[in-house]
Amino acid sequence: MSVVPWIPSPKIVVEYLKHALGINREDVIVDLGCGDGRILLEFAKSGATTICIEIDRTLCNITEVTFNIHGLRDRVKIVCRDFFEVSLSSIEPRPTIVYAYLYSSILEALSKKFEEELSFCTIIVTLDFPIRNWSPIYVKHLIDENNHSRVVWIYVNGISNPKARLVEGRIVDVNKCVEICMEKCRRKLFMY
Repeated sequence: MSVVPWIPSPKIVVEYLKHALGINREDVIVDLGCGDGRILLEFAKSGATTICIEIDRTLCNITEVTFNIHGLRDRVKIVCRDFFEVSLSSIEPRPTIVYAYLYSSILEALSKKFEEELSFCTIIVTLDFPIRNWSPIYVKHLIDENNHSRVVWIYVNGISNPKARLVEGRIVDVNKCVEICMEKCRRKLFMY
């Protein structure tokens, strides 16, 4: 898999996610290809534990320095490796949210990894590119600070993925599953 160029996520996306997902101290957020860590820094300011998985050593170092400057180094774990080589199931504490601003082809390659390695009810957020063959629980259109249209795709592992939607050959009611899942993980979503 080739290295994906780093493009920072717009501020409006970070602010939207902080409120819509109700990010707090109980969250463990993984950013696949976290770049300079700016999105994780904002989530850490909300109390979340964050995990940066980034292949570029320079960007890993920038993330570490940035978190040190803000006095939040204890809120981030930096894994400077290819995210395809990192077992998401071995991350402790278990991720509650995974963020990925990656091309569709990369997301498609990651989709099986998500199904196999993430816990039931883990929220997966992608920016601008959907996960092919998955059904989002919510899609939000935003206009960023440069007046560009952005699309936030929100999925739930165990509900959005194709295997999860079939029970004894029947398609299950996704809305009911989301309700049960969010109740189980004691999360209230504020989609607006």
